[in-house]
Amino acid sequence: MSRKSALNTSALSLIMSLQAVGTGSFFTPAEALNSPANGVHRPSQPQLPLNWQTVQPPGITGSRANSQRPGATWNNFQPPEQGVPGRREGGGTRGLVCPTPITALIPQSTMGQTISAKPTFFYYLPAAVDKTVQFELADEMDKTVYKKSFRMVTSRGGIVSVSLGSDGNSPALEVGKNYQWYFTIKCNPQSHTDDVLVSGWINRTALAPTVKTQLDRSPDRRAKLSILAQQGLWYEYLATLAQLRMESPSDASLALKWSEVLTSVELGKIAQAPLVASELTPISKK
Repeated sequence: MSRKSALNTSALSLIMSLQAVGTGSFFTPAEALNSPANGVHRPSQPQLPLNWQTVQPPGITGSRANSQRPGATWNNFQPPEQGVPGRREGGGTRGLVCPTPITALIPQSTMGQTISAKPTFFYYLPAAVDKTVQFELADEMDKTVYKKSFRMVTSRGGIVSVSLGSDGNSPALEVGKNYQWYFTIKCNPQSHTDDVLVSGWINRTALAPTVKTQLDRSPDRRAKLSILAQQGLWYEYLATLAQLRMESPSDASLALKWSEVLTSVELGKIAQAPLVASELTPISKK
């Protein structure tokens, strides 16, 4: 099977998930070893389609968008010259084999910026799962720089998170570089053709000193949200807002912001999905 035709069977690994509402902390760390049995099948450096929408990065002082309309500059980095567009939704109707489709909480272009060396990613699962999941991070040359595998168990469908920060051995994203991530649910251990895959691009950027000062002087995380939106920092905005919602699940204003940001990238259909906990068991190298 060629790597290009096997995009839907890419192997990935999960690092961590959201804590349930009311728990003391937001995320649950976990450890796992790489497994050579979990081979990743990805396309080998095909060219980007000419019509793939791109947006130039902001200048050193940062571009400002209307804070009342988050998402106006979510896709603000130049994609790599080589690579493939990400895939925001993965899977079709597979009966009871695997709950599909799964959805990555990312902009339509599948590109997003972060200022974190080890950012957090979010995914929507339409039903409870008890499956092996994989998360992989690759550089612009399609070289794997990180890969982990876990058994994931959830009691219901909803939105889970994945964070590189839960593993001390995970690489720190380099400023100014593009990476492609892959998240896969291995629905059938006997057949890769049943795997469900989503993927996207992430770019780590550096804040201008004036913007960093604004964030540092913000009185709380709620105040930081407008700055994060103005700078088009998708991953920080979503992670910060998710944390606030976990801490204050009855806050209608936070629920509205969550709905607005997902609607701004045409993900309004999952805006009402709950943030859920998942049990993660590392799959060790054999």
